[in-house]
Amino acid sequence: MSLASVGMIDLCCRLGETPGQTLAQAQELGYDVLTLPPYETPPEDSPVRLAKLGPITQELDGEHLAEMARYQAGGVVGVTQGHAPWKNTRVQLNALRYARGQNLPVHALPLDSELGRGVAHDGEIAQRLGLETQPSAAETIALARDLQLIAETGVTAHIGRISCAESVRLIRRAKAEGLPITCDVAVTHLLWNEAKIEGYDYRYRLQPVLRSEADQMALIEGLAEGVIDAVCSDHTPHPVADKRLPFAQAAPGAETLHLLRSGLTALVDQGRLTEQRAISAVLDAPAKILKL
Repeated sequence: MSLASVGMIDLCCRLGETPGQTLAQAQELGYDVLTLPPYETPPEDSPVRLAKLGPITQELDGEHLAEMARYQAGGVVGVTQGHAPWKNTRVQLNALRYARGQNLPVHALPLDSELGRGVAHDGEIAQRLGLETQPSAAETIALARDLQLIAETGVTAHIGRISCAESVRLIRRAKAEGLPITCDVAVTHLLWNEAKIEGYDYRYRLQPVLRSEADQMALIEGLAEGVIDAVCSDHTPHPVADKRLPFAQAAPGAETLHLLRSGLTALVDQGRLTEQRAISAVLDAPAKILKL
């Protein structure tokens, strides 16, 4: 089996305003499975298999727990709050307990709602450009809280789209301590860093934000080491009118389905990743995470 021919399993993909086009592109690029967030409504007929995450709170309001007992019959592969904020930590704790009782994995996207308001990494480039910054602590504070609650409840959890070196360190330590967790990184954060936002290029307005070159290297090393289990596309299509705006106003996210295989191939060619590790990151690991 080679990276060029493997059928990929994507842990995060949004279909956008033209689901049919997205699904046709995914089939052409060699995806076998796409995992959709709760707010996506997939078409009845799809050329690729679709895995669906359910909301862990009602309409992701962060306050009222969803009726997760119903999800088992509906084919939901896990539950998530996405980047939507929690009302408070007690609600989150109760939600994780409920999810564990229903044997539903929790997919967490760690981001502090206040610190996460910034649009660029808290570094020299963003400061020079006059952009509101998002420190790495926006992710790591939320991640540390999530890991503590996972330890408290024993729920199986998947940490999605980590973006910085400190998160790799926290995940490494949590795994060493035996927490039932896995994690992924978006291919964008393996290929790019904050240098891409020079010139206020709206195409690189992402969430989480692109971080420093040191963070980028730590993510690649974490993937090679196996601390990071999987790589996703984090494909996020937007209407042109929502994207082609001044950097701070542009909708976060990019169309990245085409980058997953080609990006990992580039890392293999550069000697930063073995082909087997790359294959595992888009096939074996996500299959295990989704229990396919």
